[in-house]
Amino acid sequence: MTARLPLAVLGVGHVHAPGYLRRLLARPDVKVVGLYDDDPATLRRVAADTGVDSFASPDACLERGRAVLVCSEPTRQRRLVELAAAASRPTLCEKPLGTTPVESRALLKAAARVPLSVALPVRYHSAARQLRRLVQASALGTVVAVWASNRNSFPGGWFADPARAGGGCLLDHVVHVADLLRWIWGAEFETVTAEDGVRHRPGLAVEDTAVVQVNCTGGLIATIDPSMSRPRGMPGALDLVVEAWGEQGSATLDLFAPRVERVGEDGRIARLPVGDDMDAAMLDAWLHSVVEEEAPPVPAADAFAATALSFAAKEAAVSHRAVRVVA
Repeated sequence: MTARLPLAVLGVGHVHAPGYLRRLLARPDVKVVGLYDDDPATLRRVAADTGVDSFASPDACLERGRAVLVCSEPTRQRRLVELAAAASRPTLCEKPLGTTPVESRALLKAAARVPLSVALPVRYHSAARQLRRLVQASALGTVVAVWASNRNSFPGGWFADPARAGGGCLLDHVVHVADLLRWIWGAEFETVTAEDGVRHRPGLAVEDTAVVQVNCTGGLIATIDPSMSRPRGMPGALDLVVEAWGEQGSATLDLFAPRVERVGEDGRIARLPVGDDMDAAMLDAWLHSVVEEEAPPVPAADAFAATALSFAAKEAAVSHRAVRVVA
């Protein structure tokens, strides 16, 4: 039997951490050997829920693992990734790649020292892959315009704290669509205009509503709605939709369209996703790259370019002017 890959997890405070841990703990080829988090209460809770050993320092946790998952709140990423890079541990980091251009460049620099992949799982969904095949086969002709949304209900918790989140919906949601634009169309971003604001949670310290328009290479124009605008408890509140119009046809990608509706004992309707587990596929690809010593499947350079659009969009929303995207 092949030895199980010892995996250390630095940071368990992100909303995606429970799902990643559940999938990793179920794998026969991985052993999660340790957990660390900057917040002791969060660390104790997750360690109790999973039964995985916890460590009071990231260095002690790192020593146990051959590879590292960083799944902290965004502003805590940089220190943890740089520690993993200094220890020469292949790393998967939750998106976005930093919360400021300085942080993002520092993380990109760390990727020059160690294989660094970034959690952008949407490109692993079969619907996204099918749209990419259509575009690459020129089935739509030249695509001139894209409208996309990646919305949800405001998650609460640390998302409301700029000291941990680093920003609002422009930082958290634009990156998924930005990555798809580059991955499907090979588009690079030139200029962006944006408006943002607080429309659904009065007094919120980060934006919960925004609209972004980006001009890309090749003449492609993309409009993105990344708002945290859906009412809490709304069935299907999380969406990722891409509509593309080409000279020879159009196509619509609705990532979370297949669902099973369920009414709970409290009378509320829940929509349970079915079909692809893109998080599992992303983890599978990353773990394969670690074991086989291959290049990161979602390289830090791709995440850097996607996050650069978020930074430029925020600058445009503040200045109310078109901003050149620098990546």
